[in-house]
Formats: sequence, C-alpha cells, structure tokens
Amino acid sequence: MVSVNRYARQQQVSVMGLESAKQLAQARVLIVGSGGLGSPVSLFLAGAGVGEITLIDPDTVSLSNLHRQILFQETDVNQSKVERAKARLTALNGDIKINVINAKLGPNTVASLVANATVVVDAADNFLTSYLLSDACFTHRTPLVSASVISTHGYVGVFCGTQAQPAPSLRGVFPSPAGPAQSCSTAGVTGPSVGILGSYQAQEALKVIMQDPHQLLGKLLYVDAWNYQHTIVDFTAAKEPATHAAIIDCDAIGHTDVVIDVRTAAEFSRTVINPSAINTPLITLETEPLNVDSSKRVVCLCASGQRALIAAELLLKKGHSNVAVAAH
Repeated sequence: MVSVNRYARQQQVSVMGLESAKQLAQARVLIVGSGGLGSPVSLFLAGAGVGEITLIDPDTVSLSNLHRQILFQETDVNQSKVERAKARLTALNGDIKINVINAKLGPNTVASLVANATVVVDAADNFLTSYLLSDACFTHRTPLVSASVISTHGYVGVFCGTQAQPAPSLRGVFPSPAGPAQSCSTAGVTGPSVGILGSYQAQEALKVIMQDPHQLLGKLLYVDAWNYQHTIVDFTAAKEPATHAAIIDCDAIGHTDVVIDVRTAAEFSRTVINPSAINTPLITLETEPLNVDSSKRVVCLCASGQRALIAAELLLKKGHSNVAVAAH
C-alpha cells in the first residue's frame, strides 16, 4: 500500500498535485537498458512511485561502467544488471512492482512489451534497439521517451505519442543512424552528462504519465552538459520515411536470403555471427555495387547493428527493395 506521507513533497508541486500518487501507481513503464541512462531513470521513477516497472537488459555489471551506472556498486560486478537493479529498486520502494528480463530486446518480443506499457523509456543508447522500439511504439501509439549521450552532450525527446496526441517516430526524425565511429566506446562519456540526460528522461516519463501539456512531445531537447547549453527543436513536421529496412531476429533468416556481414575482414575472421553470411564490409558497399538476385532478400548484420543499419539504408538508396537487418 502506498504510504500517505511518502510522496508528500512530490504532491506539493503544483504540476503534480494530490492525485499524482494514484496516477503514477497505475502506470506501467518499460525501461530498455539498465546502464548509464537507465540508472537514473529507474531510480527516479521508482522513487516517484510508478506502480510497475519492467527492466530489460542482457548484460552484466562492469567495473569500467560504474562511473556512470549509479544503480550499481563494486560488489555487483559480473552479476546481472537487471537482477541487481531489481534488488536496489525494491530496497528503495517496496510498494511498487519490478519485473526484470535478463535478455536482449528482439523483434519477437518487442510488440507485447510495448503494448503493455503506459510509456516506454529507451535507455539503450543503441540505434538498432531504438528503431526497434520506435517501430513498435509507432504501431501501438505508445509514447517513447528516447535519449542518447556521447562525451558530454546528448538529446532527449518524446516520440510516437498516442492516438489522441500523435508525434513522429524516431525514424522520422533520424532517418539515418549515427556513424559507427560515434559511440561511447570511442568518444567516451562523463557520468554527470549521462545522469543529466537520464534525469530528463525520468522527468519526461512522469510528464507523459501525468499527461502534462508541456512534455517534449514532438520535440528534441539538445543538451551540452559541459557548457550548459540547452536547445529545443520542434520536429512535429517530420515525415515518416517512405521505406526502411525491416528488423528481424536471426532465426527469421531464410535459406533463400542473401546474408551479408558488414564488419571488417579482420572482425569477420575472428568471430562468426552467422555461418551462411558473406563478408561484405560497409566500406565496400559504399564504393561497389552488390550483385545479387533481385528476387532475394538481402539481410545485413554486424556486432551491434549500427553498421548493418547504415548498410541497409545504403542498399535501399541503391535500388535494392527487399532489405532487412538482423538483430542478434
């Protein structure tokens, strides 16, 4: 049972009000990713009294991530992120329900998870996962609060919207994924920068649940956390792409599909993702045509999905009409 006094300071905020505890208790939030963004999001939403939170993340806690993943501590290293997150969030607020899925979000599971959510929080910071979530949220008209952070800057926005208040999808705003060199593993990231954007995500999730008219629906807030610069861009006029590559599970690859692994030759030789794949590096696709039977589907894959998305878009621009990206 919700404590009468637990949310007193929250209810005193004029935009929340006395009914906020009931509204939040009835909400179901899906948080995809329990890392740098997912940590502050889940802590703040659990503290606010969101009735049901579902966490999905396949990874374990790593020492090199503790500077920004504030849900965890050194004793959690090498343990499941979602299991340790559940323990921490349950200790924070025993009145709420925490569901955990220790697995990667995939095309076969995303629809049911999104359909059951009041709002979805994209804290994965991975374009393949973000597109996958956006596609499902756009279909089900479930609001998607998505954010991304690199180095000391990033963005947060509310995509897809509801039937009553629709907004463009992530694909409409970002029809092309970021380049493969743009990632935290190469550019690095500071903990406070991720914390700031994750806090904004939590704030937006609360505003979506409360149906606040000032939520970032159809808007992007760009944040430079080092120089304290904030810019809001309205993307309500963004058009959905006419075509895009489908995202499929690896087990949906058919025997007639042409599977291309777009990693470098060195990466391809070290690790096998799909034994039937032909190594065709992204840089090769950029300069040379892909000669395949036009009646066959081309399936692109790589380690993270980032280069596969870029390759698939490139093939669509070159006239290949049946293209997919495999999530593994």
